[in-house]
Amino acid sequence: MSDKPKKDIDVARKIWLAGIGAYGRAIGDATEAYAKMGRETTKVFEDLVGKGEELEGKVSMAAKAYVPEFAEKQRAQVEDRMERMKAALGLSEATADQQEHIESIEKRLDAIEEKIDAILAAVEKPKAPRKRTSKPATKK
Repeated sequence: MSDKPKKDIDVARKIWLAGIGAYGRAIGDATEAYAKMGRETTKVFEDLVGKGEELEGKVSMAAKAYVPEFAEKQRAQVEDRMERMKAALGLSEATADQQEHIESIEKRLDAIEEKIDAILAAVEKPKAPRKRTSKPATKK
């Protein structure tokens, strides 16, 4: 009987040591995995940065090619809208010509008014100054 308790203690000790060994192994594996993940994370991050730079270059080139085309389309759309607005408001090319004609007539009218003013100024004679006649003083 004395052998059985020693054997039970031995088994319990081995179970305890196996648990500690498993814990130590788990800690070691976790530490190693953490270190590996840190190294791989850095590598993955660097790979992502490289891919991002590559895509940035492609997008930048595509944008540079697209911007002039886009700007031209927008300019054409604005011009089209302006023409439609001019037509709706009666401001077509004919109206612009009419405006020039009106301005020409206004200039001619201004010249005529100046001539009329000059003629009127010449026609109006300055009035002669009134002569004062002095009356002799009456004696009282």
